[in-house]
Amino acid sequence: MIRALFVLEQHLGHRTYAENLRFGFAHQSQIAAQWIGITYYDANGWIERLPLPAGVRGAWRGRQQARRALRATEYDVALFNTQVPAALAGGLVYRRPYLVATDITPRQYDAMAELYNHRADRSSPIAVWKHWLNARLFQRAAWVLPWSRWASESLVREYGVQPERVRVIPPGIDLTRWQPRTARTPGPFRVLFVGGDFDRKGGPTLLAALRRIKTPVEAHIVTRSVIEPADGMYVYRNLTPNAPQLIELYQQADVFVFPTQAEAFGIATVEAIACGVPVIATPVGGLPDIVQDGSNGFLVPPSDPAALAARLQLLIEQPETRARMAQAARRHAEQHFDAIHNATQIAELVAQAACDGQRCQVQATREPSSG
Repeated sequence: MIRALFVLEQHLGHRTYAENLRFGFAHQSQIAAQWIGITYYDANGWIERLPLPAGVRGAWRGRQQARRALRATEYDVALFNTQVPAALAGGLVYRRPYLVATDITPRQYDAMAELYNHRADRSSPIAVWKHWLNARLFQRAAWVLPWSRWASESLVREYGVQPERVRVIPPGIDLTRWQPRTARTPGPFRVLFVGGDFDRKGGPTLLAALRRIKTPVEAHIVTRSVIEPADGMYVYRNLTPNAPQLIELYQQADVFVFPTQAEAFGIATVEAIACGVPVIATPVGGLPDIVQDGSNGFLVPPSDPAALAARLQLLIEQPETRARMAQAARRHAEQHFDAIHNATQIAELVAQAACDGQRCQVQATREPSSG
C-alpha cells in the first residue's frame, strides 16, 4: 500500500478540485490517501493578529500549514494541487517524491494580473528569484500534471520542464451525480451562468447580449457578486460545490454561458457538459479543451455581446442543434472528465513516483561511502 499525502489549497476552484479528487481516490484501492487542506488562515491563530499585510500573514500561515503536514505525516509520495504550498514548504518538499498539479503557471497568472486584481512580478532580483524557485520546483517534480494543454505549453516553454514528465490530467467530476436531465420543467429558454467573480467571468457581457435577444428567456445567475435584479433573472449567491440545487440548475438549463475575460480552466463548464448542456464560452486559458467550437458548444471573443447574442439566438431557434450539441457535450465529459478515471491515471503516476523513490533510497544505501 502506497502512502500518498495530498496537500491541497482550499480556495476558489481548488476547493472543488480537492473535493472531486477525494471522490476519485475513494475508488483507488492501492493508495492510502491522507488529506491536508491549506487554508492560509487560522481563526484562532496568533499570526492572524499581527499588524502585517494580509498577504504576508496568509503566506506565513500557509507555510506553517504545509511544513507541519510534511513533518507530521508518514508518506511515500506527496501531491500538491498548486505549486504554491510546495514552494512555501521550502526544502522539506524535496525529502520525498512529489507531484504538482496546476491549472495555471505563475507567468500565465501574471499575464492576467489586471483582471485578477493581482500585482504581477516586475523585473527585479526578487522576481528572478521567484521564477527560479518555481522552475526548480516544477523541474524536480516526479510528474507535473497541468489541467490543460495551455498550462502544459507554459510549463515546457517557460519553466523548462521535460515534456516526458508532463501529463495533462484535467479535473474530473462525479458523472453519476452530474447527469443530463430526465425531464425539463415547463418554461422559457433557460440560460445559466456560474461564476464567483461576475465581472471577470463575463457577466456584464452576458447581460448586454441578453438585451439584444428578442425571444423571452430566463437567466439564472450563480455568483458571489452582488448584482442588480431584473425581470426574468434569478440570482443565487450561496450555493456550494456539488450542491443538489446547483446540479438541478445545470440540468434544467438549455445553454450554459461563460464569456469570461480571464480564466485558468473553468470547472463550471465541465459541470455543464456533464449535464449535457451546450456551452458558449471564450477561447481563454484551458477552455478550448472543454468546449469544442461547433461540436458541444461555441467559442466567442471576450467582451463581444453581439457575437454572444448571435450564438444564443441560433441555439434558441435551432432545437435540433441544441440536441446534437447536448449529446456531444455528455460524450466529451465521459471521455475526458470522469473523476474516477482521471484519479486512476494520477494513482498510476503516484505509484510510479513512489516506486522510483524507493529504488533511489535503496541504491543510496548500497553505495559505499567516499569518506
